[in-house]
Amino acid sequence: MCLLDNLLSKTKFKGSFEKFIQKKFYHKISANSITILGLILGLCSALLIWLSPFYFDNIYILIASVVFLGISFFFDTIDGAVARIEDSSPFGGILDLFCDRTVEVIIIITIISTDTSLFWPGIFSLGAIVLCITVFLAIGAAVNEEKLKRSEKIIYYARGIMERGETFLFLVVLILLPIARLIILWLFAFLVFITAIQRLKVGYDLFR
Repeated sequence: MCLLDNLLSKTKFKGSFEKFIQKKFYHKISANSITILGLILGLCSALLIWLSPFYFDNIYILIASVVFLGISFFFDTIDGAVARIEDSSPFGGILDLFCDRTVEVIIIITIISTDTSLFWPGIFSLGAIVLCITVFLAIGAAVNEEKLKRSEKIIYYARGIMERGETFLFLVVLILLPIARLIILWLFAFLVFITAIQRLKVGYDLFR
């Protein structure tokens, strides 16, 4: 899923985590319902960011926003584990991809809306996300059926330096440090663009 997840997957934590998910969530709530809950919590996080300037960027409001975002990302981890246990339909993967990107984009748009000086780095960040997901989906659509069957996801997953876990860390810092948002957004845009280039290289290696 991301560089951080890749490190965790090499430890005993992954197996214990999936056993925990199976015990606590299996047959109690569907993977798609968890995905939707994660989306709603992500939107609540964005709402708190939007409200924060009216309270002089009150740190408690920003911390609450991070808490909502953290639970949203945790649900994103849970829904994948539940989906694997349930052997869910491909639509679950599509819904998950849509909700993930919606939360990320809405958070960035909300942050931009609170400070006009963030317009350009924000636009470049959103543009980099578009490029990154475009290459990601293009590779997934082009991979042949044999390679697709070997993937745990509904489409071939081309890894890069900025993925879900890394994006979460950047968003947390963006929310909690309003004074540094300009620099952080530019850095985020650059790293996401690098990820798009990395995925383009994966496509070249696969199909040249």
